[in-house]
Amino acid sequence: MSLNSIFGTATLALQAQQAAIETAAHNISNANVVGYSRQVVNLVPNTPLYTPVGAIGTGVVVQDISRIRNTMLDTNYRAQTSQAGAYTTQGDLLTSIGQVFGEPSSTGLSNSLSQFYSSWSDLANNPSNGAAKSVVQQRGAAVASTLNQFSSNLDQLASNTLGSANQQINDINGYTAQIASINKQIVAAEAGGNSANDLRDMRDNAIDSLSKIVPVRVIDHGNGSDTIYVAGATVVDGSDSKSFSLQGAAGSLSLQLNGRAFIAQSPGGGLGANLDALNKDIPNAKSQLDTLAAGIVSNVNAIHATGWTAAGDALGGSNWNSAAPPTGSNVNFFDPTKVTAGTISLSAQVASNASYIAGGDAQNATGNNNIANKMAALANDTTTMTKFGSTTDTTSISEFYRDLVTRVGVATNNATSSAAVYTTLAQQANTQRQSVSGVSTDEELISLTKNQQAYAAAAKVITTAASMSQTLLDMIH
Repeated sequence: MSLNSIFGTATLALQAQQAAIETAAHNISNANVVGYSRQVVNLVPNTPLYTPVGAIGTGVVVQDISRIRNTMLDTNYRAQTSQAGAYTTQGDLLTSIGQVFGEPSSTGLSNSLSQFYSSWSDLANNPSNGAAKSVVQQRGAAVASTLNQFSSNLDQLASNTLGSANQQINDINGYTAQIASINKQIVAAEAGGNSANDLRDMRDNAIDSLSKIVPVRVIDHGNGSDTIYVAGATVVDGSDSKSFSLQGAAGSLSLQLNGRAFIAQSPGGGLGANLDALNKDIPNAKSQLDTLAAGIVSNVNAIHATGWTAAGDALGGSNWNSAAPPTGSNVNFFDPTKVTAGTISLSAQVASNASYIAGGDAQNATGNNNIANKMAALANDTTTMTKFGSTTDTTSISEFYRDLVTRVGVATNNATSSAAVYTTLAQQANTQRQSVSGVSTDEELISLTKNQQAYAAAAKVITTAASMSQTLLDMIH
């Protein structure tokens, strides 16, 4: 073995240890960068020199610089974070629906209905009293106003949720385009056998962000590119990506992929929860409130139209011929053409003057309180509304509303409980993969010290070889 070989071996050692030192410095510099994966220099012995006396080593070379990453841990983290995003979003939306009702509350619909029925009880004590009728008028207006506000608030919630869904879609399209672009860069960078570690980290960060919005499946390819699937559909393939969009309005929104109906209208994750809220949860809540409003209008008007007031008779639409029923002043308490939560209101007559409100059902009988008693009895009349999800079971107006509020509350509790579970699982999964991929500055400093010592030793070999060369030169001269 010649002195040149010693120089060559020591030089390779210097180069290898320098690469290791530079990599350790890079790791330490990025220790607090989110999504950064620890990199390691993989050293292998150089090709030995074969001699008659045996193989003589010729030093060390850098095989590659790889990043420490566990695909299985990434997959688990993304699955858990997607579920956490779905239940968190669902829980937040259901909480918002519950806040629209604001129960229990002194200003909620339950209290408004209770006061409305109570005002009829008070009117029954003095059925011709103008002040008592004014209270009934105000309480009826409060019921209508509360339902109007509920409907308006749900419309606003739907508008806000649609804005969130559109923003999520914009984010998804941004991430898929970014992943496709990075795929192209990685393929080009690794075509010559190099490792594009930092680019791979950038791509994994984008995939992590994407998984917080929708569940993803990732397929790695040998050329360095990834294929990304959402609900079984390809959204990224190499350097190509597809774009999502929304068509329609709340209640009938359609998720599109490159202009065609997407295979899964509720793809899961936070986006799926928002779409479920827009197409199911919020419309269902509005529908039930509309059913409630229609029930209130129908039941109250059916009784009130059979009542008597002098002002009602003066309108000319009354009928007191018992041979040609129905009899009564035929004045509606609520407007019969406005039977949704958003439109319910007092009839024009009742709204203009409380004297149109009937307390009794006998013409010119100012002391008759039958109508007021029947109205008060509506509070506990279990035959006025059909129960949710049933075609035969009936319930009262108040109980119908309480059931709606309870169902929303139970669904909210279930969603928030699931969100807490999956958020914890996602945190644990992230901790697990950070224990593998994350940078420990203590470990890097230890590695840095070892590499520094090895570098110094290689330099010492060169110094020794140089001294040997000088000795030979001195012998020649």
